[in-house]
Parts: sequence; structure tokens; C-alpha cells
Amino acid sequence: MTLDLLKMRYFSKIAELGSFTRAAGELGVAQPALSSHMRALEEQLGVLLLNRTPRGVTATAAGQTLLTHAQAILRAVDQAEIATKEQAKHPSGDVSLGILGSISPILGIPVIEACAQRFPKVRLTISEGDSQALRVGVDTKLYDLAVTLEGVAKPAAIPLFDEVLFAVGANGQFAHGETLTIEKALGLPLILPTRRHGIRILLERQALMLGREINIIREIEGVASTKAAIRAGLGVTILGRGAIYADHENERLSTATLVKPGLQRRLVLDMPVNHPPSRAVIEVRNIVLSVVERLGAEGHWSWTGSTSGKGR
Repeated sequence: MTLDLLKMRYFSKIAELGSFTRAAGELGVAQPALSSHMRALEEQLGVLLLNRTPRGVTATAAGQTLLTHAQAILRAVDQAEIATKEQAKHPSGDVSLGILGSISPILGIPVIEACAQRFPKVRLTISEGDSQALRVGVDTKLYDLAVTLEGVAKPAAIPLFDEVLFAVGANGQFAHGETLTIEKALGLPLILPTRRHGIRILLERQALMLGREINIIREIEGVASTKAAIRAGLGVTILGRGAIYADHENERLSTATLVKPGLQRRLVLDMPVNHPPSRAVIEVRNIVLSVVERLGAEGHWSWTGSTSGKGR
């Protein structure tokens, strides 16, 4: 047996006002229809809910019991409606965003700041990871959103930008405007991540096409540790523009443009499938798209030419 919310609302109003006529007026329902609804409700419950007298109506003992519960239920329904409408205006809830480790420092902070300013009730969690870990996180719904590489993301992922890759050395190692062929870059003393990483996969593909071996002198997991090793003069690496933007601007590292061919990778915004996003997730997605566009306009993802210091 299922109680009808409409009938409970009608009953509550009649019991509250003590009159079918007054209740009909406030509810905008014809009195005969209201009386019919109440008879149907009493028949459904098998009890008399209202004492009808010439001076009005009063709730019976059974009616008083139903009224207590009905008022609580109707109040909860009204609160749910208000909360739902409020959510549309002011999203709230948890949102998990995974970001490729090499660009997380430059992308994560602006996204956090924009989210905190525009949607203070949204609790945003940002996690760094490599492309494979991010794919698993999206598949298992650990992440609501993930900024990752196109090659491992779902086909429906939203394209964000094409990031140019550079040979990266200690400050002064590469001259202003220096270029480097991929074939020559493969012969440099390279510090690279393990085979699961996107840049490593891309370089191995290039080496295979050129029939060359990659001169890997050591493997280091983590962009921060790799850049520290480069600054210490322990080798050279290949990184995207986003990972070296601040170091380039502050003259901590030097870069050379890779040519013949130039190398770039496409980053995308991935999301779980068959899992409708919440309003909070949609708004964070929009913030990510906006921040990516702004950073791109500032030159964070690519620039023409190469320097060993400032200048673009």
C-alpha cells in the first residue's frame, strides 16, 4: 500500500483548517473533488480520519496519528524541493579531479582558486598521476574528471590542448633559439620515466621509426625529481611546456625545440561513462576548460622558438 502525497497534502490542509470549504479555497480544488479524495484515503487505510460535523471537521485519533506523520513527510518533501533548487543555483558536494603529474602544478592551483571563489560549497580534491593511473581512476570512478593524454582516454574525452615537447637541460646547456632533431635528442644522456609514461612511450615509438636506440642513463619517476636531477647536471630530459614553464621563466633550465619532426602530445578531459555528472562536477569541468584556455593564451602550453632563459 502506498500513500499518495497529494491526498496527504489535502488531508493535512483540511485537518489544519477544520473545514472542507476553506481547504478547497486555499488548495484551489473543488470541494466535491476534495471530499472524494478524503473518502478514497479513508477507504485505503480502512479507518475514519475526520469527524464531520455541521460546525466543521476534526481529526479522529487515527487521523491525528496520520496528521503527525503526514506533516513531517510533507515538510521533508518541501525541504527536498528547496534544496534541489538551491543546488541548481549554488552547487555543492565532492568532486575529484585527477591531473597529469607534469602539468598539475601549473593547472591545479588556478582551478582550486576559481572553484573556491565561484562555488565555495564544492569540496574539490585534486590528485596527480601518470596517464595510466588516471585512466584506471576514471574507469573505477575514483575520479569524476581527469586531465590526461588522448591516447589512454576514452574516445568521448574533450580535447584541451596540444602541448609541445622540448629537450630540457641545465641552465645554459642549450643556447637561445637552439633546435634539436629527434634523432639527435635520442642520443643525449636522457633521464626518463619508466615505460608506462606517455612521453617514454612517444619517444620509444620515434626511436622505432628511426631505427635508433634511446640513450637512457637513468630512470626517475616524478617530474620534480627529474628537474632537480637536470639542474644538478645529471642528464637531459624531454618534457612538455607546461612542466617547465616556471623554470623557463626563472632561468633555472634551458630548452631546445625538437624538430624533424616536432613532438607534441594532446591532452584531454576524461570522465566516467554511464555515470551522469552532478551539477558540481559540471561546474568544475567548466572551470577546467576556462583555466586551460586562459593558460594557453598566456603561453603555458606552447611557444615558438626556444630559449635558455626568458623570452618567447
